[in-house]
Amino acid sequence: MSLLVITNRESDLLTLFSSVSEVKIISTEETTVEDIDRYSALAILGGSEERPLILNAYLRVIAEDFACTGKPVFLEYVNSFGCVYSATPELLTPHRLVCCADFCEDIKVGELLDSRSNFYTRPHFLMPNTRPLLYYRKYTSAHDRLKDISGDDTRDTVAMFESDNVLTVAFRLCDFQKACFAPLKRWISLLKYICRFLKIDDDFTLSKPQTAIKGEIDDFENDLTECINNAHELLKRYLVTPDGKKGIREGLSHNILPDGVRTVNKNVRADCTGEAAGVLLFGGDAQIADNMLSLIYGPLTVQKGEFKGMMRWTEEAWNVCYQDDVARAIIPSLLASYFGITDKYVDDALHVLSFLCEVTCKDGLLPARTDVLEYISSGKSIKSLAERESGYKSAHYNAWYSAALLLAHKLSGREDFRQVGIKGLETIMAVYPDTVREHSETSELCRLIFPLAMLYSVTNDKKHYDMLDRVFNDLMTHSHKNGGFVEWDTGYKSACFNNVGGECSLLAENGDNVADLLYTLNWLPLGFAFAYHVCNEERFIDEWQRICEFFIKTQIVSSDELLNGAWCRGIDLDRLEYYGIPHDVGWGPCSVETGWTVAEITLGMQIGRLVKK
Repeated sequence: MSLLVITNRESDLLTLFSSVSEVKIISTEETTVEDIDRYSALAILGGSEERPLILNAYLRVIAEDFACTGKPVFLEYVNSFGCVYSATPELLTPHRLVCCADFCEDIKVGELLDSRSNFYTRPHFLMPNTRPLLYYRKYTSAHDRLKDISGDDTRDTVAMFESDNVLTVAFRLCDFQKACFAPLKRWISLLKYICRFLKIDDDFTLSKPQTAIKGEIDDFENDLTECINNAHELLKRYLVTPDGKKGIREGLSHNILPDGVRTVNKNVRADCTGEAAGVLLFGGDAQIADNMLSLIYGPLTVQKGEFKGMMRWTEEAWNVCYQDDVARAIIPSLLASYFGITDKYVDDALHVLSFLCEVTCKDGLLPARTDVLEYISSGKSIKSLAERESGYKSAHYNAWYSAALLLAHKLSGREDFRQVGIKGLETIMAVYPDTVREHSETSELCRLIFPLAMLYSVTNDKKHYDMLDRVFNDLMTHSHKNGGFVEWDTGYKSACFNNVGGECSLLAENGDNVADLLYTLNWLPLGFAFAYHVCNEERFIDEWQRICEFFIKTQIVSSDELLNGAWCRGIDLDRLEYYGIPHDVGWGPCSVETGWTVAEITLGMQIGRLVKK
C-alpha cells in the first residue's frame, strides 16, 4: 500500500507523508504515471508555489480517473479539479479557520486555527454534496473558540469533502511548520485525520517549529546567563551596521508567509535603539552602545529652534515625539549612571527631558504624543502645552516619562524634574484603576510597577509606598500558574479592545489565558527588580525570579538566527505557545520587537542580577 504524491518540491507535508508511508513522488510536469493502479491513495500538493496548482491535461485525466475508482484523493491548494475551479488567490492576514463540523478528535465546532498570512484560492462554486469542515473568518475576536457559529457566513469554505473520497484544502498547508501554524496540537490532529483519510499511518513525529521555546529550566542562574546572552546576541544581529552607528531595526513583522518567510521591519526607532543600547551597555559592548546612543542623542534629537531637545520617534516619523517612548530610550542611559557604569550620557538625557518638562501640562502629564505639524499649522508655540490643565491619565503614555524625570532628579538634583514627576504619577493614581487604557488593565498595572518604585525611592512617602503596594497586589490577581500574567480589562475600556483595522489588544474576553509580551509582561523584570532595590522586600525579588523563569522558558530556540533568543508578542499561557488574535495592524502575536520586548525583558534581567547581589 503506497501513496502517490504529485508536487514540485520538498515540504513539511511531504516529509510527514514520507515518514509514515511508502511514497512515490512525481512532478507536475509529468504526463504519464506507470502502474497507477498499484497506489492506494493520491495526494496533490500545490502549496509549494505561490500560485495554486493547475494540473496539465494529461495528469488531470489520470488524477480524475483515479478519483473515480473511489480511492482517497487529497488536494492541497489545487485550483481546479472535477467541476470545481477557483478564483485568483488572496493573501489573508486577519483571518482564522473556524471548525464547522465534528470531524476530528481535537478540533470541535467553533474552535479556531491560525494559518498565519496565507493564500486562499476561493472556489467559484461548490459541488451540491460538499461537506465543509473549516471556513475562513475575518477579524475573529475570540482567543480559542467561537461559542456560536450558527449565524456565520460559511461560504469561505477552506477545507471540505467535495465527494466522499476527495478531501480538499484551499490554502497553502504544505509548509505548516515553517509557517508556525498554531495552535500546534490542533494542526497535528488535522494532519492525523488527513493521514487516516489517505489510509496511511498517523503515528508521526514532527521536528521543532521555528518558534519552539526552551520550555524547561535546569539551573536558574546558568539558564538566566544563557538567556541574557542569547538575547544580547540577537540584538546585535538586528543592528543596521555592526558598529551600531545607524541604530537597530525594529524587529520582525508578525506576518508569516506560507513558506515561512518573515519580513524584517527595517524602521529605525529612537526607543528601540536606546533600549537595545542599554542591554549592550550593561552586557559589556560599550563601544557599540556608545555609537547607538550617539545616534539617538545626535540626529534623532532636534538640536536647534523651538523644538530643541525633542527626541524624534523614528527616521520616518521625523517630527513626531512620544514622550513615553523617549523615556524608555533614555532610561537605560540614566540607569547606567545610577548603577555606576558610566555618567557619559547623563547630560544628553537631561537635555531631552528638559524639553519635555517645559511643555508638560499642569497636572504633570502630556498628551499621547507631540506632532510638530500641529504647531506649525496652528501657529501656536509648543510651550502653550504647558498651559493646558491636563494631559493623558494613562500609564501607557506617561508613567515611564514620569519615572525618567524622577530618575534624572536623583542624578542631577533638579527640582523641576522632581515636582513634575511626582505630580504626573499622583495624577494617574488619583484616577486608578480607571486610567486611560490602551491595550488592557493588566498592561497598565505592569507599566506602573517601575515608575511607582522610582517615586517611592525619591519621596520615601508612605502614601507612595501604598500606591506601589496596591498596584502590586492588584497585579497578583492576574497571575498564571505558568509564570506570566493574563490579559484582563475590567469593563473592556481599553482603546484597542476588539479593534478592527488598527492596533488591537490580544484580549478577546476576560478569562482567556493569553499574555502580551509587547505591552504588558515586558515591563515586569525591571519593575520587580527596582521595587526590590528600593523596598528590600523578598516578594519583589521572588516575583522578579518568577517572571524571569517564565521568560527563560518562553525564549525561542531556533535555527533561524533572527528568532533564536527572541520572544514574540502573544503567548497562550496554558499551551506555552505563541498564539493570539492576529489582526493587529502592525504588531500581531508573532511580531518581534527589538526594543519594547527583547531589550526591555533583558535589561530587567540584568538589573535584577545587580540588585540581587
